[in-house]
Amino acid sequence: MPALKVLLNENGDIVGTAHAAAPASGKSGPDHVTIVGRPSQRLVEITVDDKTAALDAEELHREIKAMRLQ
Repeated sequence: MPALKVLLNENGDIVGTAHAAAPASGKSGPDHVTIVGRPSQRLVEITVDDKTAALDAEELHREIKAMRLQ
């Protein structure tokens, strides 16, 4: 099951998501990429099923909020 990093603002709203083990692209890039929050934001890691991980960003955020973060 895929792990996702979820970036939350100070109100607990989702402002971004990234696959926890996202490989970088390109020959001169780093080995992996991640998501970094501002001082007022927090980062949590959750596990979701393959179907949820394949959703587009808007649907993914809605699903995560409904199922995981309320």
